[in-house]
Parts: sequence; C-alpha cells; structure tokens
Amino acid sequence: MKIGKVAAYALGCASLVVGASWADELGENSFELPKEVISSATAFEDYMKNAAGIGHFSSDDSVADGVRAGVSYQPAQLEEGMIAYGAIVALQDDRFVGGVRDAAGRGEARQAYAERLVEDPFAVTRVEGAGGAARRIEAALGSRAAPLMDAAIEVKAAAYSVQHQAWSKVMVADAQGRLAEVKSLSARRSEPSESDNQQMMERLASAELHETSGGDTDAGYSAIEARALALAAESVLGHARGDDRERLAPLLTETSSAQCLRMAKLNLYQCMAVAGPQYEDIFCLGQHAMYDTGACVDHAAHGPAATVADAAPRASERVSYAPLAAHRSLRIVPN
Repeated sequence: MKIGKVAAYALGCASLVVGASWADELGENSFELPKEVISSATAFEDYMKNAAGIGHFSSDDSVADGVRAGVSYQPAQLEEGMIAYGAIVALQDDRFVGGVRDAAGRGEARQAYAERLVEDPFAVTRVEGAGGAARRIEAALGSRAAPLMDAAIEVKAAAYSVQHQAWSKVMVADAQGRLAEVKSLSARRSEPSESDNQQMMERLASAELHETSGGDTDAGYSAIEARALALAAESVLGHARGDDRERLAPLLTETSSAQCLRMAKLNLYQCMAVAGPQYEDIFCLGQHAMYDTGACVDHAAHGPAATVADAAPRASERVSYAPLAAHRSLRIVPN
C-alpha cells in the first residue's frame, strides 16, 4: 500500500513528528526529528524567502532595511536548516523510506546501520530509492537558491542605477554602527515558533518541485544531499528523536558548505568595512550577503558531487514531484 505522508508537530515536545500513514498515524510510519533541527529548517526557508524579496531602494532607510534582511542568518543554523529541509523532503519519498527499512534490517543490525550512517552518510546512497529522494532534495534546495541569486543580481545592478539619485551618494551616517549590527545579526540564531514550523512543513509538503539540474542522472551525490538522506534515514529508523540531537551532529554540518557560508560573511564584513556611500552598501548586500549565500546553497544542491568511491550513482528513473497535499491533508497531532 502506498504510504501517504502528513507533516505533524509534536506540541511542546523536543522532537517533531514529520510523517504518518493514513491508517496508522503514530505507528511505524511516523517519523521524528529534533525540534531544534526542524526550527533550523524553518529559519533556512524564512531567510531564503525574505532575502529574495529585497530589491527596491529609495532612501538610506531602505538600504538599512535591505541590509538587515540580507544578513539575518547565522551560518551554522542556515547550513543545518538546509540539511534538515532536505531530510523532510526525502521523508516524503515512499520508495526511499522502504529502501532504508530494507537495508537496515532488524534488531541489532538496525541499530548498527543507524550508527554507520552517522559515521558514513554516503552509505545511505546505496539504498533503493536514494536517487529519487536526492533529486527531490536538489529540486527543493535549488528552488530556494535560484530566486535569491536572481534577486542578488538585481540588487547589484541597483547599486549602479541608483547613483543618479543624490541620497545614494551620501556617506553612511554610522558605518561602524551598521557593521556592528550586521555582525550581531549574523551571530543570532532564529527561533521560529511552533506555528512557524508547522506552516513550513505544510508549504514544503504541498510544494510542486521541478528538477533544476542538467539532467545528468549518473551524477554522484553532493555531501549535503548525503547528509540530508542520512538524517532522513535516521528518522525512519527511530534514531532522530529529541535526545539524539548531539549524536546526529556530524550529519548537520559539512566542511565545504560551512566554509562557503563563513566566507560569504567574512567577505561581507570586509566589503562593508571599506564601503562609504549608500550605493556601496547596496553592492556589498547584493554580492556578499545575497549572491554569495545563494551560491553556497546552490553549490550544496547541485555539486560538484562530493562522493566517496563506492557511493552508488543515481538511478536513471524519474520520480514524481506532485505536491504531497494533493493526496493527504496536513494536520497537528499529539505526541
């Protein structure tokens, strides 16, 4: 029987139920992830959506507002959220879920498999359905990266087009204060509400995803995709509850993506430290806060593929990207 998934939030608890079958909503087909991890996924979606809406500048206040929106993410949380976002997508793929269960076995073998995935996330790429789930992840992350990068290009263009307006050539009144605020916002973790998390899952479950890659079905898996798949697999196996947060830490970060996001922030700080008039802050915003960040997410989604030698190539079959809400309603259920 095809298992339909619903997203459901465990109110007031340390973990999040992210899927359930129509007939047995709290049985073996319900999945949990730590609440903090889901909050990171919501923070990721919120930042990518809000920053992609930056674009109109008519005064120094509008520049300051744009800068605040563009810098308001903590790199480690954004990276964790990107991985969690992908894991939620993968949990909607029935073939992948079944593949994980078949590969894990039962009893002690299941426990050992869960531990292995933390040590070697790419092991999950060899289960049946991993290729289809990875393409879902790629499409979901790509759908967030592309609008932000497009908006960044427009913002950088605006840094030149606004220069015919006198206000744009005025020096920033408190450049050091603005830079200090940027650093403060960059260090602050977002704290979404339970309602925010629920709405994020509803949007993600009802999203109609489209492949954004060039169609190279034999491409390997990126390191972020592998970690998202492994995190989803841990959830399937019942090893991603609230008290598993620290054990899962190796799956929630990856060297290349972490460095990419840190460099985006560092380059932003350096740019704003030497910027003078308002239009230069606009350029720093467009290039480093927006475009560089979007490029980090795009790189995580599309590669180059950071694979291990024995990771299986993606299968050539296509998966359906029909929105989940088309066949299953989403609702809140108790833990």
